[in-house]
Amino acid sequence: MLSRLIPLLVCVASASAAIEVVKLPGAEDLHEPFSIAFDAKGDAYGVEFQPANRIFKLHDGKLEYVSGVKWNSAAKGAKVPAPAKLLDLSPAVYNGMHDISIAPDGSIYASDSFQHRIVRLDPKTHATTVLAGTGKAGFAGDGGPADQAQFNIPMCGVIDPTGKFMVIADIGNNRVRRIDLATKTITTIAGNGKKGVPKDGEKALEAPMGDARAACTAQDGTVYVLLRGGNALAAVKDGKVNVVVNKAGKPGPATDGPAAEATMRGPKYVTMDAKGNVL
Repeated sequence: MLSRLIPLLVCVASASAAIEVVKLPGAEDLHEPFSIAFDAKGDAYGVEFQPANRIFKLHDGKLEYVSGVKWNSAAKGAKVPAPAKLLDLSPAVYNGMHDISIAPDGSIYASDSFQHRIVRLDPKTHATTVLAGTGKAGFAGDGGPADQAQFNIPMCGVIDPTGKFMVIADIGNNRVRRIDLATKTITTIAGNGKKGVPKDGEKALEAPMGDARAACTAQDGTVYVLLRGGNALAAVKDGKVNVVVNKAGKPGPATDGPAAEATMRGPKYVTMDAKGNVL
């Protein structure tokens, strides 16, 4: 992952000049960047995985750390901040961040995976609030406030094209969950909590969604879910699920040809380009 993102970051910053790192007190160079997203101005925001656990910004060739402490929260013995509590820059503590997403209003959302929560970063003040998750692993909270819900390692929280909903791949619970960003209410839209590959036409809430690793939403509302443990890509729409890539769910090398017959081995991410292609 690191070898992929570093060339990308350098390319975005400048085709000929090196990135200038604006270091905060105690900060070091970039460690294990795991995900990146762009705001409306073209600035890039990204998250570092362990051990650094920071959120960074890339603007005009300058790399700046905007939130998070230097080292793993477990190593520091830091306490998980209370839900919805505003945090200053340095006390914001993350652990094992996997994904970042930017909403149309500029809000920045990061998957603080190993602390079982999704956090929101204010794009202007960089103050942090907890959008979803109590910080304790589990499965609970459907139909209620997202910040009182429980997750088990949420790997990604991605904003849908309308900007009204966030879809979360709750990998430890083998489920896909959704937050209404207006009401902050959470629901489960797919997965019965069991591992495995769903059957075509099965009710989404009764289907296994083995190791739901990532998800994204199409313009028509279809939610595509990447199943790491199931080696497959599933599509959820109107309460039903269908497998669109690797229906057999057997691991194998990446191959060209009909998607239903193509094999994958432990896939980790899915997204959609501006033309609606699933990547």
